[in-house]
Amino acid sequence: MKIKIWVSGISIALLGLGLAGCGSQTKSKQKTLNVTATQAIATADPDKADDIVSQAAIAQFMEGLYTTNQQGKIIPAIAKKVVKPTNGGKTYTFELRHNAKWANGRKVTAADFVYSLQRQVDPKTKSQEVGHVAEIKNATAITAGKKAVKTLGVKALGKYKLKITLAQRVPYFNYRLATEIYPLNKQFTTRYGNKYGTTANKTLSNGPYVLKGWNGTNDTWKYVKNPYYYGHKQVHIKQVKVQTVKNNSTAENLFESNAVQVTQITGTQVASAQQGSLKNQLKITKLNQLYFMLWNQKRSALKNADLRRAVSYSLNRQSLVKNVLKDGSTAATSLVPTGNTTNPTTGKDFNTDTGNLYPYSPAKAKQYWKKAQASLGTQKRTLQLLTNDNDINKSVAEYIQAAIEKNLNGVTVNVKSVPLTNEISTLSKGNFDFATLSWSSDFQDPVDFLNKASLTNSVNFGKFHNAQYEKLIATITAGNQTTKARYQTMQQAAQLVAKEQGVTPIYQTAAAHLISKQVGGVHFTLLRDTLYRYAYWK
Repeated sequence: MKIKIWVSGISIALLGLGLAGCGSQTKSKQKTLNVTATQAIATADPDKADDIVSQAAIAQFMEGLYTTNQQGKIIPAIAKKVVKPTNGGKTYTFELRHNAKWANGRKVTAADFVYSLQRQVDPKTKSQEVGHVAEIKNATAITAGKKAVKTLGVKALGKYKLKITLAQRVPYFNYRLATEIYPLNKQFTTRYGNKYGTTANKTLSNGPYVLKGWNGTNDTWKYVKNPYYYGHKQVHIKQVKVQTVKNNSTAENLFESNAVQVTQITGTQVASAQQGSLKNQLKITKLNQLYFMLWNQKRSALKNADLRRAVSYSLNRQSLVKNVLKDGSTAATSLVPTGNTTNPTTGKDFNTDTGNLYPYSPAKAKQYWKKAQASLGTQKRTLQLLTNDNDINKSVAEYIQAAIEKNLNGVTVNVKSVPLTNEISTLSKGNFDFATLSWSSDFQDPVDFLNKASLTNSVNFGKFHNAQYEKLIATITAGNQTTKARYQTMQQAAQLVAKEQGVTPIYQTAAAHLISKQVGGVHFTLLRDTLYRYAYWK
């Protein structure tokens, strides 16, 4: 874990932004910053957002107890300071700042956090992100309908005093507080009920920006500076305009013409940018993000472990990242990204200890396909691969399709590319064979990836279930093991999920961004997207 309090660093960072701002003319602060997103926002409701783009957007206009600085380190936000937990690491007591306000001018209070957390675990909310708060006392039982919502381990001790009690000690909980847990104003939220967060007008912000111009389906929106934000003087860019660009060539062309100042590229665009005139404006960042496949266990063919193994062995992940992605992404060797965690005894990376659990072997692919054919009683099988429709995902899906059809004689793969919102909806309904999905974690701990193959996690859309694996996940999350023992249990879980192909990782993501030399303060980190609150015109 890398949890540090950079109190002095905050002042320096803000001072640096202030000096940069002073060097710009006043009218430059009024200039709109134009950026791109790879997908449209699916929801602006922080209790429901389960896709990377929506979560990145929410981080621009919402703020929790903590946030992160430009280097991705945790710093206080609505809470006055980063607190040290008591009660064996299970109880957090926060004093909240008195000058935090919602965009309608009302105060942000402890009750707003209580309401949001209770709403998220309430089964009626149907949140796919209850995992964000699963460690809070009674959260899991409430979500399962076994306990009342009011029994959740969160309590307002006063207007500006909040207590959160966990079920057990959680070493990464500060990250949850900085990147995943947000307040909601009850009066505003209940006015719209299930429609809250479905449009900009039905969303209330408490962060540096306010969401504007999003009607729930459009591909463009804006972040407009929030005058009620307590730190508004340190927010230098008044307006950020976002447009969804799914085509890499379009993204690069927009950047070269200065129509956008921040965009993401991949594939051949990255390779050419590294060699050309855009080299000095290119930034490649490895992410705590994994791209993987999940399998629908309700379909007899996909429930067959030998078929899943055959597909995994048919994929040359090294070739995929080298010849298709070309953006710094790396082949997955376990269900945990490289750099996420190290061995507490030796300091070696988690994946150095696991070894490559997902090698390429056409011979083994054919061997397992032959076993699957025998048990399924068929020589041929047609499968549908569900993916979302941006360029990257379509290219990866086409690569998977070609690799399977080349190595598994008799298997036909049809690719279905749909907008992200449609994909999530389809996955939630279980109406798929197998699908690609990416998971980005806001904290460095293997469990947030390992639990994607556990029934305890709402993102396990395929409903893979293995009793031994569930026992391992329960042991990891119980908080009773020593650091060394917990690490060994996570190693066992990584090896078991690879053996059973509960979910199948493909690659660890790297993001390649073009950032205009006219703009400062735009930093992408291992754990999260950039926060435009720190951006400024040079």
